[in-house]
Amino acid sequence: MPNVLCYGLALWDMLADQTGIPRNQVRSWTAYAGGAGLNVACGLGALGVSGALIAGVGQDERGSQLLQVLQSYQVCTDYIQKLPYLTRLVEVIRSQEGEREFVGFYPPDCQEFADGYITFLEPNFIPKCVYIEALMLAFPQARKTGWQLVHWALEKGLMILVDVNWRPVFWSDHKLAKSLTLELLKKVQAVKLTSEEAQWLFNSDDLNSIHQQCPHLTHIFLTQGAQGCDYQIGEYQGHYPAFVVNTIDTTGAGDAFVAGWLHQWLTYGETLISNANLLNQALRWASAVAALSTTALGAITQAPTVNTVQAFLSAQPLE
Repeated sequence: MPNVLCYGLALWDMLADQTGIPRNQVRSWTAYAGGAGLNVACGLGALGVSGALIAGVGQDERGSQLLQVLQSYQVCTDYIQKLPYLTRLVEVIRSQEGEREFVGFYPPDCQEFADGYITFLEPNFIPKCVYIEALMLAFPQARKTGWQLVHWALEKGLMILVDVNWRPVFWSDHKLAKSLTLELLKKVQAVKLTSEEAQWLFNSDDLNSIHQQCPHLTHIFLTQGAQGCDYQIGEYQGHYPAFVVNTIDTTGAGDAFVAGWLHQWLTYGETLISNANLLNQALRWASAVAALSTTALGAITQAPTVNTVQAFLSAQPLE
């Protein structure tokens, strides 16, 4: 039975083969499986955590290939819906330092992709937690499904972790994006967001300010890329630095962090809220998973196993 139920995008990231240039100068692209929902589910699978993904893909070759990718990471695909629309492709340009930017969709004239039309099917199992990619709120039908999933999970008393995942290119109405995302965050217990997303939503990237505006949040992760992560878990608040690695592509690093954290939360549960040493260990683990994910092109190409993470951490200097 899956321990984590994920709801989010499963798509193809079309990474520019040339770095440090604008979209109109890119000469060629390479496709990598992506989407935060898929990235988290596959990251969990690589770490040996059983997960299921609710997502929509097209009835096309690209959709079938995504199912194969998910299954190769031991992700349950029973809740993937194959719909009569195209599977989404997202164009991604990269800086010479590996930082990425989502710049458009392919084909550019397509208005309807499969991921926007997923409907709610009540799961026939009860997971230990639910992960939701807030970007699903951008599409009316997928938004309705998201709210149904939230209500279902809250009725079951489940932990819900939301990744804000603000991607302006997906939204036609940015004011609506902000109000819907805030509405979602007021219903859940855990959030992962970047400093930029915090400024957008809360006009502040200060943890205390965020918590004042959403006082029921028990887990706040404010990720800052190479600068590490600010966190507030229960009564604990602090900063965990990022590991220095040979970064090639940062696509999906935040998703890898979420997968690493959920692996630890499933291992130790609420003990993390009351044990500072265990909490520090869990943050160290999640940060290592995130760092390792950036050492290859594509969000899940280097999704690490437990053994890989352990070997990496054992080679780091003691704190």
